[in-house]
Amino acid sequence: MQELTQSRIVCPQCAGENDIPPDGKFLECQFCGSAIYIDKSKVVNRFVIASNFNEEQAEGNLRRWMAGNFQVKDLDKLAAISAKNFYYFPLWYFKTNDAGSDKIYLQPATSTSVSEIKNVQIPAGSMKSFSKKEFDEKQFVQPDVLYDNARNWLEQTGVSQDSIAESNLVHIPFYQFYYTFGGKQYTAMVEASSGMVYANIWPAKSEVPFKILFGLSIATFLLVSILSFVIGFAIGGRSYNPLLLGEIIKVFGYGAAAVPLIILAYFIAKKV
Repeated sequence: MQELTQSRIVCPQCAGENDIPPDGKFLECQFCGSAIYIDKSKVVNRFVIASNFNEEQAEGNLRRWMAGNFQVKDLDKLAAISAKNFYYFPLWYFKTNDAGSDKIYLQPATSTSVSEIKNVQIPAGSMKSFSKKEFDEKQFVQPDVLYDNARNWLEQTGVSQDSIAESNLVHIPFYQFYYTFGGKQYTAMVEASSGMVYANIWPAKSEVPFKILFGLSIATFLLVSILSFVIGFAIGGRSYNPLLLGEIIKVFGYGAAAVPLIILAYFIAKKV
């Protein structure tokens, strides 16, 4: 087994330096062809996820997200983007192996107001070794969460450090957008590899009209139920079963009451 101490591995047979592969535990030396077993728990590798979206496409994804069901109506049309920038955000990437099962844990390597960022999905085989020749170092956010602190965080979540099979510093491409709506400023991040949008706070639909409609619906159907049985007892007498007659009247009463409630619900959904 060859243990790692840097981002390149030295072949024990010919002393040739080889790049550490993003995936897999075995490496074939590019100089002599020797098979080398790699223990990735002994080193922190630096990888980059490729960006698949340009700025215009990322903004399009943001606008589609703004038009979703959980956002306030016409947010996609009325929100004014005030600033945007592109950068690679660092994440601590831990792969653990427990009872033969691999699991990935992510922890932001620098402070961020968007906690959902740790839910980013990193597809297998998408990580590429960092090279200063291929990337602009100025676009990379520098980590301020130390590696040991990230490992301690992992242990606090109940994961044994002995189960860590691989540790990486992975840089994820993001477009960060700042936009204003209703006199307030918000921020959202578009992950430039998958196009997913991440945000903690956004202009959400007001729940008050829906709560009022819910209360009104309960009161309406309760009133219809009471009136149905009152009418049933009033006109049933001895000729008809008043309870059965009340149930029949209630069915028609519910149908009649539901029509204006549905119209009101449609109006609220269109306006809120």
